[in-house]
Amino acid sequence: MKTKILRSRKNLGLVSLHFVNDLALSLRCACIYNRPPHAAILGIDPGKLKYLINTSLILLFALLHTADGIVTYFGLKFNYATEVNPVLVFFAGTMGLGLAIFALKLLCVEFIAVLYFARRNIGSCWATATLFSADAFYSWVVSNNILLVVGA
Repeated sequence: MKTKILRSRKNLGLVSLHFVNDLALSLRCACIYNRPPHAAILGIDPGKLKYLINTSLILLFALLHTADGIVTYFGLKFNYATEVNPVLVFFAGTMGLGLAIFALKLLCVEFIAVLYFARRNIGSCWATATLFSADAFYSWVVSNNILLVVGA
């Protein structure tokens, strides 16, 4: 008699376990597949939109680095400003100003190129927010350098 009761409890436990798993799976599928198409912005699906945003942010970051190199070169070459970056000061003293700026900016652009070619793997919204923050900060840096060179 005890074995029948134990078997029935085991079966009841397995049935309830399968029921709970099936319920959780169906709820998960309902949450994923029954969402309204909320991100059809201009007819672009969300994955493609994030890809385009990340691509444009990476390219903007590369352009900002290039602009920073050009403005820094003109500002230092014609004595409009002094450099506060100790790495650039060291390399400018050993290699010359133009070559030092070119080498350091080339290193930065190579890192940005690695980001550009790996942009399909950027899946998190935090990575996109980080790219946006880096672009915003570097936009401020470039605009500040332009104001220092033009205002001097």
